[in-house]
Amino acid sequence: MSNTPASKFGKDHWSMLAYIETLCVEGKDGIGKLDKSRVRCNENTHPMHNVNLGGSGAAWKPNFSTRLFGFFDFQDRADTNKAVASGFQLLDHDDWDCMNDIEAAGYIEILSEANGLVRMTKEGCRVNGLLREHKTKGGMYAGFVLDNALEAA
Repeated sequence: MSNTPASKFGKDHWSMLAYIETLCVEGKDGIGKLDKSRVRCNENTHPMHNVNLGGSGAAWKPNFSTRLFGFFDFQDRADTNKAVASGFQLLDHDDWDCMNDIEAAGYIEILSEANGLVRMTKEGCRVNGLLREHKTKGGMYAGFVLDNALEAA
């Protein structure tokens, strides 16, 4: 699977980066540990990470798939097939996939995917600072655009 470029990141990618930064800030020596119960997991593609089925009935559904930039402005966003076909949603792409995309963008280092151990990179800290600034001004994760944030900085 090829990685999603940061220019297409939407709510799911940016909120995942913010979550990872929080874990790293609060973790020992800057290392964060993901709480698997707080991470969207497609049990078909990441069975070893799935902790959400345990009788809860929370099996993966196509509409759980990662939403990309522009998804919430897309008129037919309720139709997963149309959203995927139009490039606003990545079918069966979960938070573990988002984490891999975030690492490919250079914002984090995955120390152990099996154990959910991550560390922020210098570039990730810089980008997350822009993301936090966006949020403090009332912005939403879905509306964050890295290029616009860089121009404003």
